[in-house]
Order: sequence, then structure tokens, then C-alpha cells
Amino acid sequence: MFDRFLSECEGILEPILKGLGIEEPPSLEEPPGEFGDAAFPAFPLARVLKKAPQEIAREVAGKIAVPEDSLIEKVEAAGGYVNFHLDYGRMAPILLKEIVNKRDAFGSGGMEGSFTLEHTSANPDGPLHIGHGRNAIIGDSLARILRFAGCKVETQYYLNDMGKQLAVVVWLEHLELDREVKEDEAIGALYVEANRRMEESEEVRDEISQLMQAYEKGDEGVVERFKEAAEYCLRGQKETLERLGIRHDSITWESRFVRDGSVERTVERLKRTPCARTDDVLYLDLSEFGIEKELILQRSDGTYLYATRDIAHHIWRAKKGGIINVWGSDHKLLARQLSAVLRLLGEEVPEFVIYEFINLPEGSMSTRRGEFVSLDELVCETVERAYAEVDKRRPDEPEEFKREVAEKIGTAAVRYSIVRVSPDKAMTFRWEEALDFERQGSPFIQYAYARACRILEKEGAPGEFSVPELTREERELLKALSRFPVAVRDAARARKPAVVAHYCLELATAFHRFYMFQPVLKSREKDFRLNLVEATKLVLGTALGLLGVEALERM
Repeated sequence: MFDRFLSECEGILEPILKGLGIEEPPSLEEPPGEFGDAAFPAFPLARVLKKAPQEIAREVAGKIAVPEDSLIEKVEAAGGYVNFHLDYGRMAPILLKEIVNKRDAFGSGGMEGSFTLEHTSANPDGPLHIGHGRNAIIGDSLARILRFAGCKVETQYYLNDMGKQLAVVVWLEHLELDREVKEDEAIGALYVEANRRMEESEEVRDEISQLMQAYEKGDEGVVERFKEAAEYCLRGQKETLERLGIRHDSITWESRFVRDGSVERTVERLKRTPCARTDDVLYLDLSEFGIEKELILQRSDGTYLYATRDIAHHIWRAKKGGIINVWGSDHKLLARQLSAVLRLLGEEVPEFVIYEFINLPEGSMSTRRGEFVSLDELVCETVERAYAEVDKRRPDEPEEFKREVAEKIGTAAVRYSIVRVSPDKAMTFRWEEALDFERQGSPFIQYAYARACRILEKEGAPGEFSVPELTREERELLKALSRFPVAVRDAARARKPAVVAHYCLELATAFHRFYMFQPVLKSREKDFRLNLVEATKLVLGTALGLLGVEALERM
């Protein structure tokens, strides 16, 4: 409904602006509450029309005639803006009935397209760290949003089974693997020792290099060893992801593109391009694309590099539709190089969602191996802190209930705290913010859902209603509800799941304020307000689901 309101505003403005000689479509802003619900700024037109913005705003507003069936209640000129006010009384019954009828389909659809979306794609050499966690949470949330918006999405884990890291893991058979601990942790613990030995011994380095060459040549025995090692580590990594509700539709092994000849065919195509150079190694000069660093395709020993195999991988993915990659900021150069090469070949150029680093406050918790904090550690610590909060607030509840709720609050806190920060911003994960029950954390949002459930449990399903004279809190809640389809659309188009995260907080805040100031069950407007509560429950539950956050009926 809010989208329809904005469309009406734009539709009214467009012919008026064209009459003034302005061909560009109108751009609306969101004004402070007392100035309406959408505003058209006249300031950019001042230079073109040689008039003061205030005069332009008054002139435009004076030409507007609002249709009788419009969602626009009134239009006013103020301070260089044309302000549009939403007719909440007209919108309320239409909106609430639409939400209750469509339920979890409200706000869905409207977009088309098929995509493969690659995210996480960690090396199979140890546990996932918190950087991998940010990657996975962004990717999984974006996939959920795109599907809800109407797109077909295949989430893909691209398994680097041909890198030096896995060769080191395969060499670990020289060492004793601890079968009593989680698979990825066991691999990670030995990986450090194997690297230490490799650094100290040229013989070990040669053995690992020979493993890599044998694997690339298709030695069946070596291939089987690589496969077993990768799958063993991957089992532990999957367990970590599944605790956060993250699953991939497919696992794509990097080696397949060597086995099926795709890499070799791609290299032959690249050799024929004007960018190809040979100087002991085969590389591409991408300076014509503004990239000074050469892209090496093939080493002097004839083996291919990761980037070479990834080019073939992307050509294969393009046959399925659009390509979206969630990559860390340390891969920015490779993203530019890959895009340039695919453009050179006339192939589909991928979209990249680049995320910055994530850190923890210094000294917050121990680090594994002295190098990074594992995602398992982060989740376990957050769940334990959530349990302490649940135990404090619900001391008389059974232990099983407290543990179950703490698990759901803790995992939700990890997901929400990470996804609400725009990927292009570095972030520090802080537990006091993640587990904020009062203002901005996911527990605050989950509690709004639980509160709505409790109200409806007492009264049952809401019945027919008439719209009363609306209070400020009711208008704010109606506006927040009406904006859900807009938030989904904007998040899907911009590839920014943070938009939905911010929307969840906006809706929860509006509902908590409504609950605080407006009685429901003991009011004369009970039927209307129960429908408002039901709509909030439905929309908030759907919105949280798009972020992989479970909506809890009891907390």
C-alpha cells in the first residue's frame, strides 16, 4: 500500500513537472513525521526554473488535484518541499485485510530472474572463522530475500579442493588425527603443525608440491585422498552452518573444471586474446581495463592457478543465469580481474557483494591457534550469554525451556547483528548490542513477535472491524506495515539484506510503542486493534524469516 501511495505521488507530479519543462522523473524523500509521508524537494529545480524553491513548491502544490479514490489525503507546500500526506483511514482496512488474507505471502513476488549465488566457500583446512560467518549470513539472507521477491536462486558452495591448503591437509596422514573432536577442528589443529613442518623442511614442501601435481593430473589414488580429506573437514563446517540455519543447494568442486577440460578450453580461448602474454608463465595483461597487476593463468610447471579455474567456473555458472558472489574485501582485486577477463571473453560478468572485516572487542574471548576466532566459539559464547539473560528473566521456567530459548535467541543474535550492518562497513561484534532486549538487538524484535502472540492467545482470531479515529501510534504502526513490500523490493534490487534488518527493527519499535500507549483487549477499538496485532505478527514473522531468524511465540 505504501508503494501504491508513492506511485500515486509520482504519477501526479510527473505531468506537472513536464509542464514546467522538467523531463526527469520526480524523486521523493521521506520527511519528518509532522510534514507528511513523502516529500518532493524543489531545490534541484531552482537553478533550471530561475525561481526560489519555496515558490516552485507552492506552484507545484497549487496545480495538484487529488483524485477521490486516492491514498493521498492532502498535499501541502512547506519550506521548498511539496509534502504528501497518506490517508491512513482509507489505507487501514485495505492493508490489514490484504495482510491477513495473504499471510506469509504478503510482500512477495514482483521480480524475475534466475541466479546462482555463491557464498561461504571456505577452504577445507579447518573451522570456519567469524569472517566466513559474515559471508555465510549475508549470502543466506540475500538468497532468502531474492526467492521471496520472486527470483529463482541456487546457493552454491564452491569447494577449493585443488589449492595448496588441501594438499597440506592430505599430507596430514603423516600425523595422528583426533577422531574424538569435531571434524573441522581436528583438521585445523593438525594443519598448523603441518605448515610448521613445511616451513622447516624442503622435503615436506616437495612432497606437498608433488601431491598437488598428481591431483591435477588425475592420479586416482591421490584424487580419492583429496576427496576424503575435503569431505571430512566439510562435515564439520556444515554442522556449524546448520546451527545457524544455513544450507547450500549445491557443492561445486573446483577440480571438476580441470577434469572435464573446461579450464584447458578456457585457457586456449584466452591465449587467442590480445591480452595474453608468455614469459616463463602464461599471464594476462589487463592494463587496458585499468588493472596494473598481471593475472597469471598457468605456472611454469604447467599447473593452473585458482583464478584460472574460477574463470571456467563462472563461464559454467553463466549458463544457469545471473551470477552473484559474496566475497571478502581481500578479494577485491581478483573480483576486478575476473570481471575484466569475462568481459574480454564476452561472457556474463558477475555481481559482487563485497564485505569488510568483522572483529571482536579485544580480549573478549580466547582465539583458536592465536590467529582467529572460530564461528563455533562466537555462537557458543553468544548462546551462553543469552542463557544467562533468559535465566535472569525467567528463573522459574524449566531448564529445558531456558536452554531451548537461549539457543534460538543466541543464534538469532549472531545472524541479526551481522546482517544489519551494511557489508561495505567493517564491524565489531559486541554482545551487549547483539543481546539487547530493550532497544536494538534481535531479542527486542523477537519479543515484539512473542508479545503479539500472547495478546492473540488471550482473545483468539480477530473479527470484523471498523476504522476508528487513528492515534499517532496506530498510524506509525500502519505505515511500518505498509512499507514491508518496499523494504523487500529495495533489499532484493540493491542486494542489501541489511534493508530488511532495519525494517524489522522499525516495525518492532512501532509495535512496542503501540503496545505501551494503546490498550488492546480492554479498549472500545478492540476489534480494529486485534487486527493490527495480527497483521504485525504475520509481517514480523515473515520479515524475520527472510533473515533466518526464528520468530518465537514464547520468550
